Amino acid sequence: MALTPARATPKISASQLADYLVAPTPMGQLGILRLAKYPSDSRPLVIQYQHARRCIAACLQSPARMNGNAAAAIIALEQRRDDPVSSPLTRDDAVRSIEVIQTFQRTVNAIELNGRRFDAAPHPSPPLTISGVEVTVWPDAIALVDGRDSSRVGEVFIRCTIGASGDAAENRRSEANGHLATIAHMHAVANLQHLGTPHSPTSMVLDVSRNVVVSGPASTTRRVANIQAACGMIAAIWPTV
Repeated sequence: MALTPARATPKISASQLADYLVAPTPMGQLGILRLAKYPSDSRPLVIQYQHARRCIAACLQSPARMNGNAAAAIIALEQRRDDPVSSPLTRDDAVRSIEVIQTFQRTVNAIELNGRRFDAAPHPSPPLTISGVEVTVWPDAIALVDGRDSSRVGEVFIRCTIGASGDAAENRRSEANGHLATIAHMHAVANLQHLGTPHSPTSMVLDVSRNVVVSGPASTTRRVANIQAACGMIAAIWPTV
């Protein structure tokens, strides 16, 4: 039986596209596309980690208020966790979000930010159209680095999920983060030139659970070509997914 309603035209999130690019099997890729095509059947009632990502983005933007921002977020999440009317999904997300924020607090001093300063991401955030596919891009923050003549600008994604373990899974996660940083740069080129010069290494993915920052590549040619080719394939097979 077909799932309904379906998106008639190809539409996928930046994170889904990054994971699609590193999926180890065609079945894995199809699974990601089905989640994108039938969002009403797959969307959780709570968007996981949204409170943690919002808190971490605020901490990056205002380092001097980091402890206060983190404490306020944790208190609010504890209330959601302990509220008897909260759903199990809401309580579980609150527990996980608290853990992520505390992990960030413990490890932030070891994170290599390479001179970046941060600002709020613009909302609404227009999508990218890549080879016939609408890619929704909602960065968590904007990154800026002072250059010789003007500021360099990029976008920031914060990833909080733990994901699978094992060497192969870790390699896929690293590759996915690299693709996501490239998509962030592509989106900055399309939308942020009024803030400075889009610069791929200024865009980044902060993978909190792994305590790593993955910056965009110095040369984007190969990754952009791979992303464009993947989107062309997605557009071609979308009607049959």
